Amino acid sequence: MNELMKKIIAVEQEKNSSKKFDPTVRVLKLVSSAGKLSRTIAAREDCRNDAGHCIIDILILSVINNRSIEQFLTGSNLANIDESHDTVTSYMYELWQALGTLSTAITSGDDYRSILDDMLIILAGIARFSNYSLEECVEIANHDLSH
Repeated sequence: MNELMKKIIAVEQEKNSSKKFDPTVRVLKLVSSAGKLSRTIAAREDCRNDAGHCIIDILILSVINNRSIEQFLTGSNLANIDESHDTVTSYMYELWQALGTLSTAITSGDDYRSILDDMLIILAGIARFSNYSLEECVEIANHDLSH
């Protein structure tokens, strides 16, 4: 997954070579991606692409916060997935709460690394509950972005 994420970051940096990454803009993209994920889950459809877009947005926010991909992946201890959820919707509630916390942190200029870690864990829970892997979600989303 490291190599795939490095490719995604390289493409994103190439697209934005003339301007600095803005975390506020990326959070807005993340909110949009989370909204699409919510609709997909509510419709009981395949959520891999939408979950992957959320993961990519979180990855880019992590890079904006001067964190390497390795730090990003190791900082989010995926063993911490809360297995007590009885529906995927309960993971979405947690994701929306984390989005609010993230938005506040970025607006206030606070560090938001731990929030991104928590969000990746939540998305891993969504993927696992839906019988998908995080890597599968990122691959599908990256393919979608490439076309």
